[in-house]
Amino acid sequence: MGAGFPTIVMGLLIAAVYFLPSLLAWRRQHRWRQKIMLANLLVGWTVIGWAVCLGLALSRRTRDPE
Repeated sequence: MGAGFPTIVMGLLIAAVYFLPSLLAWRRQHRWRQKIMLANLLVGWTVIGWAVCLGLALSRRTRDPE
């Protein structure tokens, strides 16, 4: 393992936390998952934008089973 391995792992961990609202929205089959992902991508770098996206992803607007 070279010196770059911890950097790669840390980068993947940061990306997973950054996109957590998007991942949760897709996992929960949220109706607005595309919009949440776009908002997360564009304003997720702000703490407030990330928190709003997380709140939306955790809301109960999931698709009905078909």
